[in-house]
Amino acid sequence: AAIMLLVQDGKVNLDEKISKYLPNTPETWKDVTVRNLLTHTSGIPSYTRLGGFELSKRYKVSDFINELAKQPLDFETASEYRYSNSGYNLLGFIVESASGKSYWEFLRTRIFQPLGMNLTADRDPQFIVRNRATGYEWENDRYVGRDGNLTDLFSAGAIISTISDMAKWDLALRGENLLTKQSKAESWKPFLLSNGEENFYGLGWNIAEFRDQHILRHGGQTAGFAANISRYIDADLSIIVLTNLGTQGLGTSISQDIAKFYIPTISLKYLKVKAESDPKLDQLISNTLNEIVQNNLRSDVLTEDLIKTLSTERSKKNFQRIKAFGKIKKAELIGDEMLDKKTVYKYRIETPKKLMLWSFTLNDEEKISAINLEEEELR
Repeated sequence: AAIMLLVQDGKVNLDEKISKYLPNTPETWKDVTVRNLLTHTSGIPSYTRLGGFELSKRYKVSDFINELAKQPLDFETASEYRYSNSGYNLLGFIVESASGKSYWEFLRTRIFQPLGMNLTADRDPQFIVRNRATGYEWENDRYVGRDGNLTDLFSAGAIISTISDMAKWDLALRGENLLTKQSKAESWKPFLLSNGEENFYGLGWNIAEFRDQHILRHGGQTAGFAANISRYIDADLSIIVLTNLGTQGLGTSISQDIAKFYIPTISLKYLKVKAESDPKLDQLISNTLNEIVQNNLRSDVLTEDLIKTLSTERSKKNFQRIKAFGKIKKAELIGDEMLDKKTVYKYRIETPKKLMLWSFTLNDEEKISAINLEEEELR
């Protein structure tokens, strides 16, 4: 949004090379545009998986670029999509370069204050913030306080806020006092990769079609916290979730569960069952899942690699949780698709307490090589 305000001001061009706005960028970044950073198609690796970018270092723009420039590109610019927090930190530095203000001052004067978002600010722990929530992680069957050695998120996600302030943000997205109709349309369209394929990530927004619903959304997770904003356009429904538990995907999962109260047709109950289901496969899936929750991992049904994955403590604990839902009453095929020359089957699994959507991948030997719980809801 900050970048789009500068586009509206005529100070930033989305298709300009970032070297125009940033000092001493390496030769490997020569083709990277502002739009590439926004759409995660730059190829610049995400610093959050590199290490060495702790908040305590408080890198300035030159230090950040110098450290990051040591890394090769993950892929040729514009050829792929890969989420990169580096891109969004670089965008924060572009905001500073183009506006002449610090990133946080720009947000305060151009977004937070005009919208009355008075409880939205920098999460830096050096600041005393009244009523600031403590973040937690679930480790070894108990809650623990978040790691104190935080990564420097800067403009890649260091904002603290409240639900009431986020409601003001959503209201602003519904009007044109902040972003123009043209800016919003630009933000919410897919990016065309260099091979001609569309990637359904706009300018800071995931663009999704989910069970006949057009959704603009974004989830996130950091030490001790998870969040999500989902805007169901057809239903005129916005759902915002802020949590102080840093479980990956937690905000998104809660958001989707809430949506089902307002849009019942997206519930697992309403998924259409595939008529040409193979009874033998249905039974195999049902039996195998029941066996896995009992920690019975059969080598004649599961691949060796999958058995190793399912043997980890984390996996065992997750299946212990699933075991508490009760024995499988029904397994129904919802659909199948080919991915990397392997068949992936989607099954709705019914237990006394829950409905779940699972995906099962079969290899050439008809063994299950991957299993994934995609969704669950109370019956």
